[in-house]
Amino acid sequence: MLKDYSKKHSASERAREILRYIGPGLLITVGFIDPGNWASNLAAGADFGYLLLWMVTLSTIMLILLQHNAAHLGIVTGLCLSEAVTKYLPKYLSRPILATAMMASIATALAEILGGAIALNLLFNIPLVLGAIITAVFCAILLKTNSYPKMEKIIIAFVSIIGFSFLLELNMVPIEWTSAVKGWITPSFPDGSIIIIMSVLGAVVMPHNLFLHSEVIQSRQWNLQDEKIIKRQLKYEFLDTL
Repeated sequence: MLKDYSKKHSASERAREILRYIGPGLLITVGFIDPGNWASNLAAGADFGYLLLWMVTLSTIMLILLQHNAAHLGIVTGLCLSEAVTKYLPKYLSRPILATAMMASIATALAEILGGAIALNLLFNIPLVLGAIITAVFCAILLKTNSYPKMEKIIIAFVSIIGFSFLLELNMVPIEWTSAVKGWITPSFPDGSIIIIMSVLGAVVMPHNLFLHSEVIQSRQWNLQDEKIIKRQLKYEFLDTL
């Protein structure tokens, strides 16, 4: 009995240890559940059925690798991506990179605010302009808290609701799984699909999330700890990102 108890105790301790490192990746997740992603994927499914699912697979693999590297940068160096660009690249390269990344982030933020306004309009019939203001104010309040752990909990709750909604929809929609699996692993370029393919890729691999991940991962200041803790964080970070 003592042996069984110690095993259970060890397992619960390990689970708690893993949970300590989980959070930044889930916070980043909300950046991929955005209007651009929805519009691109709806267009891909409506126009080409399952044929472009391979692009979702490819872009997701690219996404995991890029986010993983951005997070590693923050953990090991204590620098976010913009700080690293400023520090290690000459000005004639760093300035254009940061300027274009900032413009891309602003454009994406506008789409996010518009998406929130559309959602409020659909749910509560709130006018788009007022909905956009409400969304912007809500985001400003979240930023004002200046607490990543608080934001993580709020975002995880939202992402969980969306995830359960997707699972519910999967049960409601008749899916041709054979065609879906074939579409996931077989690249194809139907006529007129290139723009949709590029939009799906762009909606998944987004620069603002790379910058954000390298910053958010530092909220726990693992880089200030000893090498053993940093190595442990590097190991669990991939699980969090995945």
